[in-house]
Amino acid sequence: MLALTAFLFFNSALWAFDADFEGRLKVGSSFVDSPSFHKDFDSELELRLGLLGNVVEKGDWVLDYELSADAKEADGSSVQSGLRRETDVDFFRAWLRLDNGEFKVRGGRQKILFGSGTIYRPLGIFDTRDVTGVVPETRGVDGVRVTRFPSATSLVEGWLVPAKKNNALIFGMRGEMLLGGIEAGAVFQYHPKSDLEGLPGYKQEMVQLGYHFKGEKGFGFWNESRLDIEMEPSAPIQFDTVLGVDYTFGIGEGLHVLAEYFLTTRQSGFSLSDLKGQRTFQQIGVSLDQPVGIDIQWQVFGLYDLRDKSFQLVPQVEYTLTDTLFLYLHGRVGGALKSGKKDGRLFRKTDVFNGTEHLVGLTLVNYF
Repeated sequence: MLALTAFLFFNSALWAFDADFEGRLKVGSSFVDSPSFHKDFDSELELRLGLLGNVVEKGDWVLDYELSADAKEADGSSVQSGLRRETDVDFFRAWLRLDNGEFKVRGGRQKILFGSGTIYRPLGIFDTRDVTGVVPETRGVDGVRVTRFPSATSLVEGWLVPAKKNNALIFGMRGEMLLGGIEAGAVFQYHPKSDLEGLPGYKQEMVQLGYHFKGEKGFGFWNESRLDIEMEPSAPIQFDTVLGVDYTFGIGEGLHVLAEYFLTTRQSGFSLSDLKGQRTFQQIGVSLDQPVGIDIQWQVFGLYDLRDKSFQLVPQVEYTLTDTLFLYLHGRVGGALKSGKKDGRLFRKTDVFNGTEHLVGLTLVNYF
């Protein structure tokens, strides 16, 4: 029946293939306070090329696509320490989507993002972004996602993502709706052990439950939480939650201030991933950003670990050179309020480059 429906759709549809070309060139270099025997500069060159457009149209239905790939060449401390590859060529997005406005099916490499957290994202189960970085993006995953909109203010969504290991599948579903002006949602996912390196907890078999809500009462507020139940005989659990607020002050052209409190805790039987071997810790994250005229915007992130007293400051200034060309001046400074402490989660002094070192850099991004 499904095959017959697909045949009738394509047989009677209006072929409307079109393609829009887009791309991006990103080049940057940072001077890093590197450990001994490491390079002082960390550099990257990235070229991304892509096509997107429609394939078929019939009534309210549209079959569209996005296909893009990027090539990266890196050099410096991060390559020496194995934090990133010297050369990396891969698809960034590669999906087909069938959509009629109320129902959509998307298959291929795509981003699956939801939740209300900004700096800390307990529901970022497929999120690989570094939100403090220059133009943060998630790599996306290969899978199938089905979304239904029962009303203009609600959705139900499900997904299947191959785990690659033992032919297992990650599967989940979520719902989201507007309740009295509050955007609220709930999530369920079964996560088998996988080979999807880079995703949180990819080596663990878990059942994951979560919720989020976000509202506005003169200022923005939100809460996002996730409970992981590891598939071990004792069924140990891990709980992550974030509480956040934001407000834009009438200073200059608008000073936006955002603050989040993050807590993570896990039972003794739950697989431990913390570098310090601690099962419970709390952090505070603050972000300030403000435009200066039409060509400049500055932003600074401040992160502080309440348990080990380490901190990190990440400033960034964006200069709009043309409609498609942007220059970023960025940096990172870390430390610890405890005298002599150099092994914190947010700042560490090690013999091998670890990604928390002080740096200052320039990045140029051109869209075409």
